Amino acid sequence: MKSLFAGFSSFPGAPFNPTADLIEALKQHGGAATEVYPLLLPVDWENSWTVLHEAIERTRPVNVVLFGLHMRTERLRLELVARNRRELGQKDAFGGFPAGPSILEGPSSYPCRLPWVEVAGILRREGIEFEWSNDAGAYLCNDTLYKLAHNAGALGIAAYGFVHVPMSDERVADFLASGEASPQVFNSISAEKLRSFAVGLASLLGSVSSKAS
Repeated sequence: MKSLFAGFSSFPGAPFNPTADLIEALKQHGGAATEVYPLLLPVDWENSWTVLHEAIERTRPVNVVLFGLHMRTERLRLELVARNRRELGQKDAFGGFPAGPSILEGPSSYPCRLPWVEVAGILRREGIEFEWSNDAGAYLCNDTLYKLAHNAGALGIAAYGFVHVPMSDERVADFLASGEASPQVFNSISAEKLRSFAVGLASLLGSVSSKAS
């Protein structure tokens, strides 16, 4: 069954986004259990959801998973909730700002829908540290996730979620050379570990969707 995995491009304070590298790596992946459509989203208050929405309508996935960078997370962070909020004054990659403190006229939150026990099992088998989170922040990642959750039923999406990731090992030197300010202490993950988790997740979602259909 079809799955769409989306990462984000660079944004203010993060000239390199490991999730963009992940999407490029996934373009090389194809599996028997699932069709994976990798998509790179702009960090743009006005257009991130538009790009994702158009891709969903074009490819008709059953599952959608978003991946985004969080410089201060110490490990992979599985986001459990999309919240109807924006942090005013947060600039996107194009110099734009959010139009208001709420995303849409809708409930205060939506729960993400992924097979969490199985997702945790993949991470434990891969030896990847992770944590659960009910706060995806108030930047564009949460904004896009909330719009996805709000429209999931109408778009025929059975499972959706969001994963925050730290910087990749391979991008640490690039980040430091960029001159951007960084947290005093931050963690990283190897790009291959992240890719391996994403491939395993794609296979899991394809298998779960096939059994449900």
